[in-house]
Amino acid sequence: MAQKRQKPGFTPLLVGPLSGLLSGICLGEWNVLLERLKGKSIFDFSDLAGIAIWHGLLWLVIGLAAGLVWTIWLVVRRKPLKTNFMNWFIIFSYFAVWILGQGFINTYVFAGILNRSAIVLNAVIFILAIGGLVLLWQKSKKRAPSFNAFWKSYLAIHLTVLLAGLVILLAPANIRQNPWVNEESDLIPVTGRPAKNVILVIWDAVRADHLSCYGYPLQTSPFLDSLASRGILFEQAIAASSHTVESVPSFLSSTLPTSHQMNDITSFLPSNLIIIPQVFKALGYNTAAFSFNPYFSPAYGYNKGLDRFFAPDEFSIKAYKTIFGHILDRSTRLPVVSQGLKPIYLLSQKLVAFSFGETELTSTDPETITSRMTNWIKNHAQKPFFMLAHLEGGHAPYLAPTAFVKKFWPEENLPERESWPTTFPQSLGLFLPFREGPEIAEADRQKIISLYDAKILYHDYWLGQLLEFLKAENRLKDTLLLVTADHGEEFYDHRGWGHGHSLYQELIHVPLIMSGEGWLPAGLKIKTPVSLLDLFPTLFNLLGLNNVISLPYPLEGEDLSQELGEGREPEKKEPICSELTQGSQQAWSLVNYPWKIIHSVFGSEEVTALYNLADDPQEKNDLSTTHPEETKKLLASLQKLINLAEQKVFRSQRRWISPAEKEKLRSLGYID
Repeated sequence: MAQKRQKPGFTPLLVGPLSGLLSGICLGEWNVLLERLKGKSIFDFSDLAGIAIWHGLLWLVIGLAAGLVWTIWLVVRRKPLKTNFMNWFIIFSYFAVWILGQGFINTYVFAGILNRSAIVLNAVIFILAIGGLVLLWQKSKKRAPSFNAFWKSYLAIHLTVLLAGLVILLAPANIRQNPWVNEESDLIPVTGRPAKNVILVIWDAVRADHLSCYGYPLQTSPFLDSLASRGILFEQAIAASSHTVESVPSFLSSTLPTSHQMNDITSFLPSNLIIIPQVFKALGYNTAAFSFNPYFSPAYGYNKGLDRFFAPDEFSIKAYKTIFGHILDRSTRLPVVSQGLKPIYLLSQKLVAFSFGETELTSTDPETITSRMTNWIKNHAQKPFFMLAHLEGGHAPYLAPTAFVKKFWPEENLPERESWPTTFPQSLGLFLPFREGPEIAEADRQKIISLYDAKILYHDYWLGQLLEFLKAENRLKDTLLLVTADHGEEFYDHRGWGHGHSLYQELIHVPLIMSGEGWLPAGLKIKTPVSLLDLFPTLFNLLGLNNVISLPYPLEGEDLSQELGEGREPEKKEPICSELTQGSQQAWSLVNYPWKIIHSVFGSEEVTALYNLADDPQEKNDLSTTHPEETKKLLASLQKLINLAEQKVFRSQRRWISPAEKEKLRSLGYID
């Protein structure tokens, strides 16, 4: 009897990329769907196709590499080049599920925090996953999986979902809108409006004590100093968080993070939360925003009330908030893991360059953004405008032109740019409260600080160019300028680096300067501590909008307009609260000058520290044990504020709006 001829199998060089492509597409779909189930996320169903294809391309390259290695191995062992497609696809899909699960745990539970619980849980998941992989491999060796009805149905479902995503992706913008429409608390348009233009400039990661107008001994902010001399400088302005994700929505809406619930890297702005641009849009202003920061972009829902939003490409932002972004970016805290994943990370960056949309801002340096801002103002001179600009400020990497760096470099000779320490040291201790970071030599620390100062001066220069432009256009007299920061930056002040890990003063004490020629007092310095949450109600009432527009809910900040208009110190009635959430780790601070507490919770451990800011502005001496009554009193006040904020939690709810309802809303002017 003749032996049955064995059919030739696919070669690994073909099977690897194809199965990788399919598994990557599945991974992208799963990620978007999980984010949607999580709710209040930047991802929507219209992202299915783009994210799935991006993952598919990345895994295709990974599959090609795996197929190449496998081919070489078989050639060396002189075995036939045949491979079972289903076997490869199942193993790739297994890896996808593993990465997705572990990625979500590390992103939303531990937020990249390396502590005992994180290490133990990740080790358990890793061991179980390896065990499952071994069993899967052993089973496939005994009997190769077949392309049966189950797998046909499985792939058919994914193909259907991908095709639906492609239809959404290719559809015109007006058809692409999700029928589950956000219920927005739109403000009713009004005809009466003040004539003042408003420019709000946010510098990222700029601590107040590194600005010369706040007493810093080096000249880092001459143009900001000049602006402060013509307006109001708040000596003790406190941000609502040390993390952009939580801080920016807080001062734009005058709500604490507990209320607005924007506390992780895929949180989407609640639809019924009113932010400052919406007020000016209702007044008939031209409105625009410019941002370098992905966390403040249309992808996160910040285009409400804005005619134009100039920011990096939205697809790139969303792609880097997917599972590869979570794991590869956060892995930099583990050098061994980081080095192994670095090639994949660099490859993913190249793949994102093939964007599915066009980037509005090809560069985010202050020169480019300032140029775009002035051009926009020139083209919108016919009526008042509101402009918001979120610039890099002091955010790492600390890169500025050589001319600016030379002014601060502590040594006589400035080395080549490639050897500048442009970012802070990697730390394995980013949990709350901050316990340990890698200490470096003081000389190296001073070099990092000099680059930070140079970057601030670089941004100050372009702020000066904006002011010169407004002066040349004769617009200074009818423009209200506000300059602030979303949070500060740490340089091992409390054994840590960067931001987003604690609530010490270097991270929440930020600049706040308001200037309006002939409208606000000149040269006024406010010593009373204020919160950035006070900005919205103060601006609202300075412009006289309290009798023009009715907000749907009370703001959490305090109105300081009357005292400022009269050129006197405001009487701050409430303590100032700041919050920070990193996965399951949380921290709160409360300033009731001169006292300040920081209360941190990580796992089952709670830590409370008390400081007297008048005697100890650098927060070096914890007084919680020597002043237990003051600690108890401030904790009670903090709990009261958090309880009030919890009563007003904003959630991005969606419901179906019928065509009849849409028509009625359109007739009333609520929707276009």
